[in-house]
Amino acid sequence: TKDTKKVRKTICNLWGISNIKDNMICVNKRQYSIILELESIEYNLLHNQEKNAVDLELIRISQMIKFPVQFLEIKQKVDTSESIEKIELNTTNANSYIKEYGQNLIRKLQEISNNENLFNRKSYMIITTFNKEKEAKIELLDFYDLLKYHFANIKIGIRILGKNEVEQLIYDQLHKGSKTRVNEIIEEGGLALYATQEKRKENQTI
Repeated sequence: TKDTKKVRKTICNLWGISNIKDNMICVNKRQYSIILELESIEYNLLHNQEKNAVDLELIRISQMIKFPVQFLEIKQKVDTSESIEKIELNTTNANSYIKEYGQNLIRKLQEISNNENLFNRKSYMIITTFNKEKEAKIELLDFYDLLKYHFANIKIGIRILGKNEVEQLIYDQLHKGSKTRVNEIIEEGGLALYATQEKRKENQTI
């Protein structure tokens, strides 16, 4: 049938990703990237002196950038389902007082999750090099350490996304509004996300 002959569209081949290894993304076997998550800063709440310090540090950072860089900002609805699952798991065999406390927490978390006006904003920095794998890993990690030092001067945390987080980020961008977790998809058969109507009906992963 036509459906069975359709190409399996995976996260990797949709984006030309050859592999994700050591937190480094290989695209089309010729470029390497890392994705950094940046903590936010309430710039408008800073005093003028603090604003000047932030401005100067950001200028220094921009002047030392020597790689192609992309910025990505994502607005996500607050999802408390994972926290709720953990509370339910950890209070299963607890005494009645702990269970009642856990249920109160769950109700509050559900209220937060159901609030249509609450969102999380996340900022990412994608840094790319076209060097060979070994050299790419060294220069990207060295540059990450340098960035981490300069961002720390203005109290902005920064970290590299791991393999599962990268896959989840890409999946979220391809499936806006979906609460599916990539690790669950992997457990059920890897990154094979069929683009056929038949498969959609079967497990609703797309």
